[in-house]
Amino acid sequence: HLADRTRLQIQYAYGKFLSFLSARHCNLLARAPAARVDRKIIEEYVKSLPKSCGGITIANYLNHLQFTLRYICPTEDWSWLLKIAKRIATQAKRKPEKHHLVTSETLYALGIELMDRAIANGKSVRTWRVQTAFRDGLIIALLALIPLRRRTLAALRIGKQLVRSGDAWVLDIPAEDIKTKRPIEYPISAELSGRIDFYLNQIRPQTPGAGTHDYLWASSRSRPMGDGGIYNSVRRRTRKALGFPVNLHRFRSAAATFWSTQDPANVRGVKDLLGHSTFGTTEKYYIMSQS
Repeated sequence: HLADRTRLQIQYAYGKFLSFLSARHCNLLARAPAARVDRKIIEEYVKSLPKSCGGITIANYLNHLQFTLRYICPTEDWSWLLKIAKRIATQAKRKPEKHHLVTSETLYALGIELMDRAIANGKSVRTWRVQTAFRDGLIIALLALIPLRRRTLAALRIGKQLVRSGDAWVLDIPAEDIKTKRPIEYPISAELSGRIDFYLNQIRPQTPGAGTHDYLWASSRSRPMGDGGIYNSVRRRTRKALGFPVNLHRFRSAAATFWSTQDPANVRGVKDLLGHSTFGTTEKYYIMSQS
């Protein structure tokens, strides 16, 4: 029932721990999984991690490790390991959260500006720079309006998740493409629908290899853009324009905060915008504004 990315995270975390045991305490590998782990081993494991690992990274490793152990040894009490991870995270040095300086309307305006600048003065849509600039601007503008998770964003396909409805476009995303396994539907504004038309009719067909697949985001490498490529492109564009990078997940915080400040009476609608099953998750992790 876990998402593919979650599986990868816990496999990586547990593999990293097993590698440590293999190098330092190979005799423990003969024991049952629960018997390999205690506070002393965890302390040594943390000290063995590279100095470049910050407190948040270490806490994430430990959190994923206890998450894995809960599945392997469900009858054991792993709360002590979770407490250690939380303590390390609490004491970690925080980076300044510059993403609070950006809001959804700023990101939307940036996306529109990138698209307009890409085709200004009749620039040829055959050039790589015009194609990628317009595509990246469209991604940023779409995320500002509909802050999808990166895996869902990369999986958008023309005629599948992106469908025509009259003169506009609609995102109709099935449960299997959503982390919470609940299907969602988003109407796309007339302004952005027009730009999607231009992208599909003028920009995307010029991208090498775009005709071999139906994924919305075509890469200049003759294949669909993966979520990693989208992530890097958006960070690069926002860093250049704003002075600091905005990753894909921050679009979700920006949307929730923007809604809570502009329309606080209907703030519970953010839950549906972000595809959460409860408003508690939205309020706890995504709404950054003060009441």
